Amino acid sequence: MLMSRQEANLAILERLLEAVEAEPNQQFGQLLWNFGVLMPAEEGGIKDPYEDESIAILKRMEKRIEELKKWRYDKK
Repeated sequence: MLMSRQEANLAILERLLEAVEAEPNQQFGQLLWNFGVLMPAEEGGIKDPYEDESIAILKRMEKRIEELKKWRYDKK
């Protein structure tokens, strides 16, 4: 079953809450960048996420979270 936009939005918020708890010293903008919500634009700066569907942002976040877990594990 496909996830609705609202379900994806709520899942994004849950992941962000987990990120805030895991990284309490990061500023909110850093969390959005580090956890894959915001992305670099081709011409520099930050890509406007206006056209990104919530499910795409959620998938990007989940991929980034897995990358961060692997990076932290490999650092040990």
